[in-house]
Amino acid sequence: MEPKTRNDGLEIQFFLYGLTIVYKTSSSNQNIYVTERSEFNGIRGKFRMLQFSPEVVQGIINMEQPQCLVASYSRITVDLIDHYAIDFKKGFIIGHGIGTVSSYYPDKNLLTAEIDPLVVEISKKYFGHTGKNVIVGDGQALLKIQEAQSQDVIFLDAYSGIEIPFHLTTKEFFTLTYEKLSDRGILILNYIGKIRNDELLHTLYVTISEIFPSVKLFAANPLSTASQNIFFVASRHVLEDYSPQEATSIQIIGK
Repeated sequence: MEPKTRNDGLEIQFFLYGLTIVYKTSSSNQNIYVTERSEFNGIRGKFRMLQFSPEVVQGIINMEQPQCLVASYSRITVDLIDHYAIDFKKGFIIGHGIGTVSSYYPDKNLLTAEIDPLVVEISKKYFGHTGKNVIVGDGQALLKIQEAQSQDVIFLDAYSGIEIPFHLTTKEFFTLTYEKLSDRGILILNYIGKIRNDELLHTLYVTISEIFPSVKLFAANPLSTASQNIFFVASRHVLEDYSPQEATSIQIIGK
């Protein structure tokens, strides 16, 4: 009998999560899986997901209702955009996934940077994305060539496995986003971590606050001690207080 490989172990984990692997491949950046399940958050359907690991979902769609936003983090993202950047004209997304947010705004000028060409191809083949306005390349490098103060929304949703690539967490990067945002533009960052005692969360908050005069944070479950989606919203102008339908404004406690 052959010993189990690391990939064999991962596939067992997918099975234990109740997932069926539809397609799998590897790029120079990560393992890539397309999985399916028949139920999500108590709702029946044909749910198809893009995953780089069993624990994290990069994108999810209900193939029976492809226009619906299945994941709460996607609904929170568009809620924040619709409130803080209502009637935005131009935006830049770093991290394509299956193109959920860009597909939600088909009539907007939204350019997406995705470093992995396989992710783009899989989003088209398995999730019905058109591939429109997606450029393959490093998000920071592609943002640099945009005109100053040309973006009304910059959305950072890039992950390598379960972590944001380090160069997209630096003062240099957030200074670049400040330079590219319009006067009333917003930066949104989707961070997966813990509200309390999360050193990187604290570091991100300090770094972003050194550059942007107004920064707010939101989480779906402010009482949870587990990892969850935490949203930064930052801007040149003062951001008013707001309570998204599925999230709550939070304050950082400890490092």
